[in-house]
Amino acid sequence: MTASHDLNNYLQEKQQSSLLAWVEQSSGPSHETTWTVQCKVDGQVLGTGKAATKQAAKDVAARQALQVLQSA
Repeated sequence: MTASHDLNNYLQEKQQSSLLAWVEQSSGPSHETTWTVQCKVDGQVLGTGKAATKQAAKDVAARQALQVLQSA
């Protein structure tokens, strides 16, 4: 399982999955793309990930967001 899947499950349990949004941006040349993904819950950025693939960046952001939500 991925961190984004875990985050989605967590929000579904809290009946808040509709509050989840992703902002994705790529930069750099096509052969060396860097992805930056922000994870937003209810409009607040709770995690930001940067990686060579979109999925890896999304997982970093999701892991950060899940940590914030679970510690609240």
